[in-house]
Amino acid sequence: MMTELPVMPLTKNDFAQNVFGRRSIRKFDSDFKITRAEMQEILTQAGRAPSSMNLQPWRFVVVDSTAGKTKLHDLVMTNTPQNDTASAMIIVFGVDHPERDDAKIYDAAVAAGTMTSATRDEEVAEIDAYYHTMGDLAREKTISLDAGLVTMQLALVARAHGYDTCIIGGFNRAGVKQAFAPNEELHPEIIVAIGQAAENGYESVRLPVADTTTFA
Repeated sequence: MMTELPVMPLTKNDFAQNVFGRRSIRKFDSDFKITRAEMQEILTQAGRAPSSMNLQPWRFVVVDSTAGKTKLHDLVMTNTPQNDTASAMIIVFGVDHPERDDAKIYDAAVAAGTMTSATRDEEVAEIDAYYHTMGDLAREKTISLDAGLVTMQLALVARAHGYDTCIIGGFNRAGVKQAFAPNEELHPEIIVAIGQAAENGYESVRLPVADTTTFA
């Protein structure tokens, strides 16, 4: 069954402000909590991010309890201020074998009327063949890329809800996997601290487009 995008008013629906006003926040209002109902809406909207063959090779573990954040504390290394003050720490896990969900996803597309049964069969056969011959490195790179896409979308969706984030790549991956992975086929890619900012955040600079872009 297709997951429908919730219809709800967004607190800050200004695209330019959400994108260009984003900062990495390291100190949040520790008294403010995002409800689990709203968190599910945020993650549903973030899940609209693109992914290779639409396999959505990500899973989220939302660490919002005192016990969970205590367990996570020593695993996030220098990022303990975010862990201690954010409403939640969202662990973005990559799925080792996303192709195992292809039939489920494409059956839902047929049921929703966005794909024919014939196209579904062609797509599933193509995915199965592609992943069967894919090397480990290519698989890992594809999953990491898709995890990055959903993380960026999560950060912008959070802004639209009136919240801020800090995207964290420095943490004890083996420890986080052992403590929080729902199963062995998931591996942690990124952690996103989310909550109500208690600081403005550092205004970083970017290289000019002339340094990063060529035309061919």
